[in-house]
Amino acid sequence: MPIHIDMDAFFASIEQRDIPLYKGKPLIVCHTDDALSIRGIVSTSSYEAREYGVRSAMSVLEAKRLCPDGIYVKGSYDKYLHNAKTIHEICLRYSDKVEIYSVDEFFIDARNSSRLFGGEVDIGLQIQNKIAEEIGLPCSIGIGPNKLVAKMASEFKKPRGLTVIEEADLPDAFAPLPVYKLVGVGRKMRRHLNSMGIFTIGDLAGTPEDELKSRFGIVGTALRQASLGMNSSTVHSSFNLRESIKSFGHSSALGKGLSDLDRLTKVLLGLTEGVTRRMRKEGYAGRTVNIRLSMARLFTVCRSKSMAVSSDLTDDVYPMAVNLLNKESQLLARYPVTTIGVSVSNLTDMEKGLQLSVLDLLENRAGKIASVMDSIRGKFGERAVLRASLSDWGRRYHSVPRLEIK
Repeated sequence: MPIHIDMDAFFASIEQRDIPLYKGKPLIVCHTDDALSIRGIVSTSSYEAREYGVRSAMSVLEAKRLCPDGIYVKGSYDKYLHNAKTIHEICLRYSDKVEIYSVDEFFIDARNSSRLFGGEVDIGLQIQNKIAEEIGLPCSIGIGPNKLVAKMASEFKKPRGLTVIEEADLPDAFAPLPVYKLVGVGRKMRRHLNSMGIFTIGDLAGTPEDELKSRFGIVGTALRQASLGMNSSTVHSSFNLRESIKSFGHSSALGKGLSDLDRLTKVLLGLTEGVTRRMRKEGYAGRTVNIRLSMARLFTVCRSKSMAVSSDLTDDVYPMAVNLLNKESQLLARYPVTTIGVSVSNLTDMEKGLQLSVLDLLENRAGKIASVMDSIRGKFGERAVLRASLSDWGRRYHSVPRLEIK
């Protein structure tokens, strides 16, 4: 039977582990450039915050109304991805069939591992304990006859739970649950189902398939099958989380906004430094440079341009970003920039090889300098080495790292 590992309040649990002050407190991790403002979006919340009704995808404005005394922090997504990689590595100790479902969810097919580690329950408990012991994070385990049931089972006892649903338990195990608990039922579908008098998964299971198919087409058939615990998908092995990285980006909220091009280019330089350092740390180079400008909080402008060859150096990425910024000079005259971001996409995994130009092969002076600066910053902190033009930038603007994953 498939095993589903679901990390409990993943981002918030990492922050509570790393900062003891947050433990036992209502903690809200935000996922936007201006995460601490009312315009922010909640990425996840600790279980203490959930008691106030704070949920993922909720606006920070609504979250603060529900939980005014909560602790609101900006997400550190490179840190979260690092922890996810470690969890993936732990899972691989027990089976070579591990599917990365999301950054905080994994499926395991452990049928060929029973002789070494015992049955699915034993393996699930071992993985749960290893994750807790080695990286100090809680997770819940679901085990079922297929992936759908295993995923649903992991939600039954949270946090730190383990639930087994046998095929003989279906569909009764699902029947009392609200229909929105069923995988695949979002807000719009929930409203449609409620309008038909379907409020629980049991109601859905008892609705004739022809009626559902007439209303929703083939989706109606899939929904009814899911309500009965029927699913034919198998666990597909994922190589690693590196395959899921789409881009590296940093952004900065600029308060009431900036229109001065010289000051904006300094901010852009600081952001680019952070982006390229993270790329080198993770072992990536990229070809496409992207900038994103929020103009007076009224609208957003996005521009991109590709380099001739991939790079992970500020000296290559920054001039491209500045060129894209300069093209918006007419807009800057009318609208201040309230948020500025730079990212690099179209990535090349350095572990799989990087195409270099002839000049790079002859002399990689910029790369050597960057490597030395990375080493110093890693040991003594981000501000241990700064370009002279950025001596006052870090004190005035706070950048938000953004690591996008599929």
